[in-house]
Amino acid sequence: MEQLPSYPRLFSYFIVGIALVLLGALLKIQHITAASWLMLAGLSVQAVAGMLLVYRFAKSRQPEE
Repeated sequence: MEQLPSYPRLFSYFIVGIALVLLGALLKIQHITAASWLMLAGLSVQAVAGMLLVYRFAKSRQPEE
């Protein structure tokens, strides 16, 4: 059986992604060049965590065969 991260761990990854996006936005206001990469990393973390969260939820809703 495959092992997926727990819900609290997935939510913490999602929160880390939000923090990276907010930090990138604040640095973008100050015209720092690395801000775009920081926002891209944060959005990527959010996308992966969101997909895993949806997959885990959908997998738990299916009846076991």
